[in-house]
Amino acid sequence: MIKNNTTGMPGKNNKNESNNGVRKRDHLIFLVCLLLAAGFWFLIKLSDDYSVSYRMKIKYTHVPEGKLITTLHDSTITVRFKSNGYTLADLMLHGKLDSLDINLSESSIRKVNRTVYSVNTANLRESTAQILGVNDRDLEFAKPELRFSMENLHRKRLKLSARLDLSFKSQFSLFGYKIVPAFITVYGSQQILDTLKTLNTATIHLENLESDRKVPVDIQNPYPRMLRLFPPKVIVDIDVEKYTERQLQVPIDVSGIRPEIRSFPTTATVNFNVFIRDYEKIHVSQFKLVPNVRNINLRKVKTLRLELTSFPKKISNIRIVPPEVEFIIVN
Repeated sequence: MIKNNTTGMPGKNNKNESNNGVRKRDHLIFLVCLLLAAGFWFLIKLSDDYSVSYRMKIKYTHVPEGKLITTLHDSTITVRFKSNGYTLADLMLHGKLDSLDINLSESSIRKVNRTVYSVNTANLRESTAQILGVNDRDLEFAKPELRFSMENLHRKRLKLSARLDLSFKSQFSLFGYKIVPAFITVYGSQQILDTLKTLNTATIHLENLESDRKVPVDIQNPYPRMLRLFPPKVIVDIDVEKYTERQLQVPIDVSGIRPEIRSFPTTATVNFNVFIRDYEKIHVSQFKLVPNVRNINLRKVKTLRLELTSFPKKISNIRIVPPEVEFIIVN
């Protein structure tokens, strides 16, 4: 018996693989040719000239000394010009079409009225064309002039407040803070300065404090385009102190209550937190503890809630034990 060990046809398989390789090569050649054709077409198009228009934001630089621009009546302007594709691509890639910087020290400024001024756009053609890399004869502006309001600078000294977002380690807290300098000079129009009473720093965020910190921080400018701050930054000196708990036996004062009463007990324990540096400065004589009898008929109740009407400002987290006392009417 003869066994046939042939499992396939090698000649036919090799032929199929050869055909597949030829097809892949043809596809690759076609793709390369297509890319080359697209590239040549793109280069030809870039060499063509185009008439385009762009809306650009207006930015003024070198404002005359002692003056401040308060309003832009023309904040944008449309610029029309001719250029080839290469130049346009370069302008878009480098962001030169985003804004138009106008140097007022090199511009002819015309006064329209008391506070309004204008700049003739015809005088900007040459400098703008140079920035854009085009011929100034191929460039024009949609408006003949640009208007803005400019006022004399006035100044005012304002006190600062610090905005703090602080957290502390256990048994530490804020003892106080100091801003250096405490006052700054603000320059701007008189109309805006008259509305300002104080300024704030930017918010300072600190966590797990257990020691003093000196933090440089910006001052928040409510009108960045209309006000100048000097200095623009200050130092906030944050004073962190450890505190402890203390308690005092304080007599209950019923001398001002009518009809006359007697409380039981006659003293109460006042628990509070106090900074270590102030511990020895706290005395019983600084506390006044009284029963609250406002809008209360003493003949219809048996207990009165205690409250502190006077206590040192340097303490916190005050707790009175007991919070209420019994009493009897003496007469």
